[in-house]
Amino acid sequence: MNDLLALLQTFRFAHWWWLPLILLIPLWAWLRGKFAPIAAVQFSSSKLLQAASRKPRFGRGAILLTLRLVALLLLLLAIARPQVEKGLSDDDAKGINIMMVLDFSGTMKQKDFLLDNKKVPRFEALIKVIGDFIKDRPRDRIGVVKFDADAFLVSPLTLDHDWLVKRLKEEKPGSGTAPGSGLLIAAEHLLPATNQTKICILVSDAEQVNRGPPPADVARAIALLDIKVHFIQIVDFKDMGTLNRENNEMAQIPKLTGGQLFQVADTAGLKSVYKQIDLLEKADFKENKQKNYRELMVWFCVPALLLVLGELLLTNTLWRRLP
Repeated sequence: MNDLLALLQTFRFAHWWWLPLILLIPLWAWLRGKFAPIAAVQFSSSKLLQAASRKPRFGRGAILLTLRLVALLLLLLAIARPQVEKGLSDDDAKGINIMMVLDFSGTMKQKDFLLDNKKVPRFEALIKVIGDFIKDRPRDRIGVVKFDADAFLVSPLTLDHDWLVKRLKEEKPGSGTAPGSGLLIAAEHLLPATNQTKICILVSDAEQVNRGPPPADVARAIALLDIKVHFIQIVDFKDMGTLNRENNEMAQIPKLTGGQLFQVADTAGLKSVYKQIDLLEKADFKENKQKNYRELMVWFCVPALLLVLGELLLTNTLWRRLP
């Protein structure tokens, strides 16, 4: 009962401007009664038939007219498109678009990160932390590019995060370092996302680039496409805070694109950085909700049709009259 009342509270007429025509129905009925055609057979006086006549149990003409008027009323209500809310649906723009550009070079095999109190290679800790980051952003479309001597698309932008994490776990480190190539592939897959936030998260332990286009040149190019790059640099503890940002080409990437530079030396630091990015990169636009409505026109049209058919049937059978 409560559900029904709640549903009725959402009732509306989509084309409500047809409703004033309903006021013409009683006017038409009055005019029809006042100016209806006179009988086909006239008598000089009705008193001649008074003795032979009897009161009808009901007015057939009134009933037929009522059927017609109610049918007309229902048809006008149907034309006004009665509706009730069916629910809410999100617009296509739900979150932001994030491409992960991940270093899978040979140095990422180094076992200096702790995971469950056990030393593991850097790339394994990276995959674990990224998996947690992805799970916390169910509304964002996320994709992954890996790079070593070359760059490869692991996954395009997708909302199927379980598949994405599973696919990422299958990747193994190679040799060489080509972050510029990875950024180019990521930018290519972010381009179709127009009027939405586009982010790259570059993770690398590289200090020198030995393959692919210069990262700074790529950063300048993709900055023109409104793509922001955050750079997470994995370093040894002894090197924390010693990065010369002016002379380091990799460090120029976030500066050129409006992103931020982070340094991490362990799993805890990596988790902390991803939490910071999670707070930074929230959807900065309103999630418009679009109401869906269930059309009720048929519930008015069908009774109207039945009433019209009933009137025609009675007029041409039981209540048929001579002209």
